[in-house]
Amino acid sequence: MIKGDKYAHFWIEEGILNFVYKPNTVLDLEAAKAVVKTRIRFQNGISYPILCDVRQLKTASKAAREYLAENGCLKALAVAIVMENAYAGTLYKAYIKISNPSVPTKGFNTISEALGFLNHYK
Repeated sequence: MIKGDKYAHFWIEEGILNFVYKPNTVLDLEAAKAVVKTRIRFQNGISYPILCDVRQLKTASKAAREYLAENGCLKALAVAIVMENAYAGTLYKAYIKISNPSVPTKGFNTISEALGFLNHYK
């Protein structure tokens, strides 16, 4: 079953929570808090490896990235971030270096590579 809010769609498939941002999403601190709250409620107390597809995310503020690094990992066993353009790569590098997420987190260019990484955490 696909659920979501005004920022993203998410569903669980083969033990992995798939999380896809909607096109042109601008993620500020308020949006980041809403996304985490909705995702955690959806997970219903169960931890999952998370595939986070940011390919259609327009931008994320520094405050949003920091919030996601600290709180976005709640109920996550590992996080794979799927991105394809240079700007997303820059956001990812800043997220990893500055925010230092608390669970294994890695960036990928394809969903199949991301799923390969996450399958080790199921």
